[in-house]
Amino acid sequence: APTKIAILDHEKKRTFAISKDGLPDAVVWNPWDKKAKALADFGDDEYKHMLCVETAAIEKPITLTPGEEWRGSQELCAVPPSYCGGLLDARKVLQCAETMHY
Repeated sequence: APTKIAILDHEKKRTFAISKDGLPDAVVWNPWDKKAKALADFGDDEYKHMLCVETAAIEKPITLTPGEEWRGSQELCAVPPSYCGGLLDARKVLQCAETMHY
């Protein structure tokens, strides 16, 4: 997956940007009905209104030997609609997110 990912929520008119380092993959998932019911802090029907996007190392898992170190990171930011209003192109959203300082 690319090092920068934009998530555009057209229904709620909001946008999120993910930047990642050391994590080559991205995972998109939803627990669906049976697993949602098994999660204590998750309502039985909440799966219908959620989507999880997160960074990962799936295709080539990271294996460490004793004493070896590894670092990975991800940064999630909400891109204010007033700052990037009307940008529906994911590449433009990511450029906009790069110029913001947190």
